[in-house]
Amino acid sequence: MRADDPFHADERALQERMGVRERARQFGAVSIRPFMPEQHQRFFESLPLAFVATLDHIGRPQADALVGRPGMLRAVTPTLLVVHDTPREHALHSLRPGAPLGLLGIDFTNGRRNRANGVVERHDGDGLGLRVTHSFGNCPRHIHVRRPDPVAATTATAIDPRALVETAATFFIASRSAELDPSRGGGADISHRGGAPGFVRWADDDTVVFDDVPGNNFFNTLGNIVSDSRVSLLFIDFDSGRQLRIAGDAALVAPVATRHVRVRVRVRRTTLISEMPELRWPLVVPASPCSSCATGETSPEAQSPIPHPSTEESK
Repeated sequence: MRADDPFHADERALQERMGVRERARQFGAVSIRPFMPEQHQRFFESLPLAFVATLDHIGRPQADALVGRPGMLRAVTPTLLVVHDTPREHALHSLRPGAPLGLLGIDFTNGRRNRANGVVERHDGDGLGLRVTHSFGNCPRHIHVRRPDPVAATTATAIDPRALVETAATFFIASRSAELDPSRGGGADISHRGGAPGFVRWADDDTVVFDDVPGNNFFNTLGNIVSDSRVSLLFIDFDSGRQLRIAGDAALVAPVATRHVRVRVRVRRTTLISEMPELRWPLVVPASPCSSCATGETSPEAQSPIPHPSTEESK
């Protein structure tokens, strides 16, 4: 990864289209590091919950929640983060050394979040090791304050995928670049999106839509979509601990009010995941009204992007 420009070619191209290229390059050069600062190391070690992006056997991104206790992530060095092996880490068991992995840590009690992306290293008897190539923080905007309550009573009603999506105040999106070489800024990534319930819409039977709005100008997710349209969306019912994962193909379409980008995801597969008590994090305080729209990447001063058509794939 170039220290002075940590983005891959499609991120850079989208930054250019949106009129923020130089600003993103300068900010990225100082905020996206090829190692974890000390405070990031301690932050990851404190988490009982994190989110990962991996690639399945055909290269599609997959979003998963990692649940456990503080200490399930351990920083061995500034560039090596070990995920301790627990029964809940089913998504990580089949990963081979060299496979890309994106990690997102969020402390829902205070809104702090950091990312650590890189490639897998396996450590015998000590879980899975992530060789960190990109480490950076995100601001706490749009993160609703939650507290864990694993023994909270829940209803036994069947989960309705459409209702879960359209009432969600939070979801996670895993994406990948076409070029996975981390030395060229490539890899897998997972990002948080938050807003008021209803900020994600199920437009029809096979399309989910959300509007991306002003954010950090990096275009990590949107640049990946331009590069490779395949995405994975993870929705969580934080009252019951049940999850819905959507595999689909994303496209950037007509901007909203000339400054925001709309993302349309053609749904190819939905997967319901049985409840995990460790994912029961009921809402305590909603994000402030001034930040109640979806977390995004689009520049407030951006020009209309060039729409990127979906990539079709045989089922």
